[in-house]
Amino acid sequence: MRRNALVACLCVACSSTPDTPPAPAVVTFPANFLWGSSTAAFQVEASDTHTDWYHWANTPGKIKNGDTPDPKGPDALNNIDADIGLMTSTHQNAYRFSIEWGRIYPTADTFTNDTPDQVALDAYSLVLSKLKAAGITPMVTLHHFAFPDWLSDVTQPSQPQGWERTGVVDQFKTFCGRMAKYFGSQVDWWVTINEPLNLVVGGYVQGSFPPGVLLDLTRGLNVARTEALAHVACFDAIKQNDPTSMVSWAEHMRTFHPYDETDPDDTTAANRVRYIFNDWFINSVVKGDWDDDLDGTYTSSPNDKQADASLKGRADYLGINYYSDTLVSASKGVIIPVINAAIYQAGMPTTRPKTDFAWDIYAEGLGTVLDEVKPYGLPVVITENGIADSGDVMRARFIAEHLYQAGWAIQRGVDLRGYFHWALVDNFEWANGFCPKFGLASYDPTTKARTLRPSAQTYATIIQSASVKKADIDAMPAYGAPAVTCQ
Repeated sequence: MRRNALVACLCVACSSTPDTPPAPAVVTFPANFLWGSSTAAFQVEASDTHTDWYHWANTPGKIKNGDTPDPKGPDALNNIDADIGLMTSTHQNAYRFSIEWGRIYPTADTFTNDTPDQVALDAYSLVLSKLKAAGITPMVTLHHFAFPDWLSDVTQPSQPQGWERTGVVDQFKTFCGRMAKYFGSQVDWWVTINEPLNLVVGGYVQGSFPPGVLLDLTRGLNVARTEALAHVACFDAIKQNDPTSMVSWAEHMRTFHPYDETDPDDTTAANRVRYIFNDWFINSVVKGDWDDDLDGTYTSSPNDKQADASLKGRADYLGINYYSDTLVSASKGVIIPVINAAIYQAGMPTTRPKTDFAWDIYAEGLGTVLDEVKPYGLPVVITENGIADSGDVMRARFIAEHLYQAGWAIQRGVDLRGYFHWALVDNFEWANGFCPKFGLASYDPTTKARTLRPSAQTYATIIQSASVKKADIDAMPAYGAPAVTCQ
């Protein structure tokens, strides 16, 4: 088998094919474009003790290097002025962050009786008020991987947890409606659920997320179905309480290639995985096309349906998280049941440069996924894109190349409204702890002081000019070897 099936694609012109125009010399962005950064509550807040992730992170052996969010994390709620300073000094006008369900409702009784923690409500309200005063548009996520611990018990992985719990869709709908009622006057952009399929991969394939189940796609895909229904319910609840807002979810999209491009079985497997990972959720809640058994057809299951009015039209825009490429094999590696394929996302046998996370740097793929979503006819926001680069030697080129691809997609007719860099500041990167450095800024774990990295100036310059020149990218240093490996 030919392992190195893909050739490195380092130049920004690689999106050009015989059927498309050559790469433009410069790409530009509209005047009302959202330029921002993203974070997530559990990854940057302190004392987030009423979540399943808090208990997971404090379980020995679950997190790389034994890291826990406290006390090493950036403590964002108590350092919002510093974080806003980072944004304004780099000319950002938008910020994506999440409201933690378990912080607002620390117990089941407080949720049932709707007696939210007032300190938590005030903290998030203050963040929103300070953002408004700074001229920064908030985008608020309502579920970013972490569940209240009264909905997810990490000590009982064999029992239904989180999205598997009876009644969880209605509970999430209630939470979404309440948050829209509390904060709707301050928020115009909502994200219901972050990366639904990544939660499935982490929690039910790799076992690296709660509830920590290995290779059980039957449970995992049931979770995916529930997440789609939960998004629909949350969308409706937000619209009922904040009807003029823009509501979507954040879809982690990747490009998918056969591990061996000469093997037709690998090609079939790559297409199958791409459909499940990239298309299934969007088709369900935008078109109302419900493929219950995720086989790519709407006739093989009695629960299949198309253009279902109870599902379709539940997105005002498409939120896209993009990081890298994926190789898929039908025979080589750990074959995941149900999808019958092995998936490679890190340390892939390509000649492309790698990040500290051992992911390929593949800017061309961002253009590919933006073209994939164009036919849905919805506005698009890149809700996450970034690089683990502790030495900050690759981030500037990474930002420029990916924004070039984004601008080129606009020229091709993609209605792209914004770009959020992951992340504003170094944070707790789930099972990998504090090893991956994704931040435009580092911070001192003792003083919490933030320091912008040199690459942040590249982002600031692009924002100021609202453009990226191909010649400027060509003049940048080539990618080097990663400083550390965080896998």
